[in-house]
Amino acid sequence: MEWLFVLIMNVSLGLILIVCGYLIWKQEKISLIRRYHYKRVKEQDKKIYCTEIGTALIIFGLSFIIMWLINYFTNVSYGILVLAIGFITGTILFVHAEIKFNRDKF
Repeated sequence: MEWLFVLIMNVSLGLILIVCGYLIWKQEKISLIRRYHYKRVKEQDKKIYCTEIGTALIIFGLSFIIMWLINYFTNVSYGILVLAIGFITGTILFVHAEIKFNRDKF
């Protein structure tokens, strides 16, 4: 029964992050991001900024789902490695976007 709870939590969190990432990336709903993070982004850079932030969120979400799949089907903790790689990659992308487009403030 514990695996069901973990499934629901990981997949739900992963899907929420993927949907938010998609909305920010493809539909440029920058309002989903806290105003503090994008108030200094120039108008011509908002599309690229949204692309990087949305991609980072999608990477976070996919890492949760893939982690659960690996842990469930292999009974090995390689899923944690996938989660760590996904978080490191997403964090680097997020921090890069903040430093580049928000003028070193985040």
